[in-house]
Amino acid sequence: MWWNMKNERKNKFLKNCCHIIFIIYFIFLIKIVLFKYRGFFTFFNHLLKGELSGFHSYNLIPFQSIWEFAKLMFGGSFSRGFNNIVGNIFVFVPFGYFLPLLYVKCRKWKTVVFAGFFVSLVFEVCQYFLYLGSADVDDVILNLLGVALGFLFFKFMKKRTEKKETGRYAATIILSIIGFIVAGYLAVDYFGIMFGIRNQSNQSNLSDSGNDLRSDFSDNEQVEISSDGNFDEEQWKDGSDDEFEMLGNITTFDDSCITINKIEVEDVGDGMGIASINIKAPVLQTVYITETTKYTQKDIYDVNGDKVETSEAAKEDLEIDQHINIKGYQLDQKFYATEIEIYNFLFM
Repeated sequence: MWWNMKNERKNKFLKNCCHIIFIIYFIFLIKIVLFKYRGFFTFFNHLLKGELSGFHSYNLIPFQSIWEFAKLMFGGSFSRGFNNIVGNIFVFVPFGYFLPLLYVKCRKWKTVVFAGFFVSLVFEVCQYFLYLGSADVDDVILNLLGVALGFLFFKFMKKRTEKKETGRYAATIILSIIGFIVAGYLAVDYFGIMFGIRNQSNQSNLSDSGNDLRSDFSDNEQVEISSDGNFDEEQWKDGSDDEFEMLGNITTFDDSCITINKIEVEDVGDGMGIASINIKAPVLQTVYITETTKYTQKDIYDVNGDKVETSEAAKEDLEIDQHINIKGYQLDQKFYATEIEIYNFLFM
């Protein structure tokens, strides 16, 4: 009897530890899903003042985002596509595991899946209506897949530790510690800039791009450049007005020029802007590139463009539908690019 009481106290202690781990996990889940772009206190302060604003979007077409990220995986951006798909799955695996582990009434798969669906749906709705990010039906689908995997893992652990509930809790604690270490490493390595725990090499605000858009060129003819491509930037400056800057997405490109559909940026104050692009009636602009054109890539980690990491790029990194920011000069009614910034959006 004394031995049973000792085991019961030990079992209760380990279960309480698992409860604490589950609470810590859920706090991190809220941070990852809802507050990856802005801090909680900043958001709460704006909420109290009724000043919620920013970018938000939604997707109600199943598998559309999954397909786009899958194409990225096999189109030269494997890490970005893989992390978005797999990240949305595995972030909910602990939810599907801990719920049946800690609550006997939640040991039916329908109950666990419904709870996961409810939590994921609430997160997505909050992201849209509270301007915290993008609401996407594909995120719910991937989250539910993660819940299902977590529940299957619980069933596996339950079968392997039948009549050894203490051992099950102990194994959960050990696996959780390992999981937190691995997740922490990945967070610093991949999401460090997003969460503000790793320094960024450069910062930029997207709302600044295109605000001084003074180019009204509409020369869309594809003309061969009759030169070896080695232009002197000082010569451009001497024969042109001020430097121009424009934002757009690539519609076509070759070795000598790029055609973009211009993105119009409307300043809404407080350092914010709303970007719009017309797909049905595009505003096309031909931009000529040369061997002296410089290329950079900006990995953008939040919807406001406050956290950006810049790296070198090359002409080979250009792709159709990519968002780019172009700086350059007008010469003989043509727009020549001196610098092209390729935007790589890494937020979900």
